[in-house]
Amino acid sequence: MPVYSTGVLDSSLNSCDDISVLKREILPLLQTQRSMWQEKLGLIMTQKGYDTARMAALCGVSEPTVRKWKKGALPHNRDMYLRIGFAAGYGLEEMNGFLTRWGKCPQLYAKSLEDSACIFILQSPSAAHTYENYTRLLEMLKAEFDSCRGRVTPVYETGYLADSLSAIKSREEMREFVRANSSSYRHAYERLYSFILAFLRENLRSIGDGGSVSFHEMAEEGRWTSSLQHCVYDIQKGKWFPQRGKIISLGIHLNMDDIAIDQMLHLAHMEPLYVKSPVEAAVKWALMEAKVSSIDDTIYPDGSSDLCRFVKSVLDQLELSEEANDLINDL
Repeated sequence: MPVYSTGVLDSSLNSCDDISVLKREILPLLQTQRSMWQEKLGLIMTQKGYDTARMAALCGVSEPTVRKWKKGALPHNRDMYLRIGFAAGYGLEEMNGFLTRWGKCPQLYAKSLEDSACIFILQSPSAAHTYENYTRLLEMLKAEFDSCRGRVTPVYETGYLADSLSAIKSREEMREFVRANSSSYRHAYERLYSFILAFLRENLRSIGDGGSVSFHEMAEEGRWTSSLQHCVYDIQKGKWFPQRGKIISLGIHLNMDDIAIDQMLHLAHMEPLYVKSPVEAAVKWALMEAKVSSIDDTIYPDGSSDLCRFVKSVLDQLELSEEANDLINDL
């Protein structure tokens, strides 16, 4: 099967005005992505000598999940690619290449507390390079960071923090690094938070017709999942670590179009909606279709769930419920 460029697929998506054409002619073109991933995972497991049970144990997932990956199912989020990268024994450079090439995720970002912990583990000459070790360190650093709330420290550029991280040798030095750079971590995603909160305020204003309606009231009315509600609460506190799937879900709930969601992804240092992913291609098509159609002014920041229902119906009609399971649950 030929490999189509992102530009060709994007053009095909833009010119498609019928969901049956999308399902019949465009989505099959994306099968290449699945087959290439199938080969990549097979190579990792063969080189490391892993069977399905061992791979599942190292990644902290079930054996059926690994079997799905082996058949070409794409991991659902960046964290899963991190788990697989750790299982593959990647160092920092290899992990960054794996995240960007296969996960279409951003490289590890030194201004992110979560990513700093990962960078330290991957660069450490003594710490075990495992996902489990990374998560243990991260919990310790999060507690350290929370204890620094209200503390003001200098805010450094990403390059400086990355260089400084490479010189850290111990967990205690890492704890001190977090204390010394707590403001840098706190301000890492300020523009993203502001962007999301501006849309949230607009939706709340529309619901209340200029009056006061709380986010909790809007979320209850719109049946937001508790997971997605916690994302907003953490954004309001300035402590959310952006996850690609949650960004897309938030954008749909806040009635954003594809351009606004791409802007959010950019502010999170991520690639725009990826048309080589069947799920993201379907989401982008649904957002474009809602924007040009007259379906009850679907894309309008009025706090309604119309856009959620429309996107979910598109995913259901395209039979992407398994691959889009996390997203559908959030909608």
